[in-house]
Amino acid sequence: MNIDKLARASTATIPNSSDINNSFKTLKKEIEKNNLEPLYDWFGSRKDKYYKIGWAYLYHHHDVEDVFQNTIMKVYENVNQLREERFFETWVTAIFINQCKKILKNREKVVALKDLERNEVEQGTDMNLELKEGLYQLDSNHREVLVLKYITGYSQEEIAEILSIPIGTVKSRIYRGLKLLRSNIEEVE
Repeated sequence: MNIDKLARASTATIPNSSDINNSFKTLKKEIEKNNLEPLYDWFGSRKDKYYKIGWAYLYHHHDVEDVFQNTIMKVYENVNQLREERFFETWVTAIFINQCKKILKNREKVVALKDLERNEVEQGTDMNLELKEGLYQLDSNHREVLVLKYITGYSQEEIAEILSIPIGTVKSRIYRGLKLLRSNIEEVE
């Protein structure tokens, strides 16, 4: 087992950023008219990508669905605060991650991956069980950069913007996270 499986897991289709930015003006106008359908469509076209992020934090289908709804409402309520349309997806992703963290914080206890039924684990992503267990064992700082980089396909610069941390921190967390993940996977095997 090696880390290449993590990189292959990120082969999901990621929309072109120029398409996202071109559609932002139209999306914003519709939101201002209280028409949420285009926003639901925007999320629908990216559901797999966001589901993978949510699953990496929450490991529970219903919680991830709650995060989708909470994020849509936050975007709807705050879309006028976004100053640069080219950062729309980055901004939405940051809101999504913050909603995941909010649910984690409000839980009385965190559900351990080993306690989940195997079929429930397989709903989340197509990564194998050892990789999921290895990711789960990482602290949240390392897990989130690896998920954003290798599972959802964000660049290091985008990750730095999403998490509001320096690019050097992103690079070191990726390096250290991969090293820890290798170690965790070897322990699982």
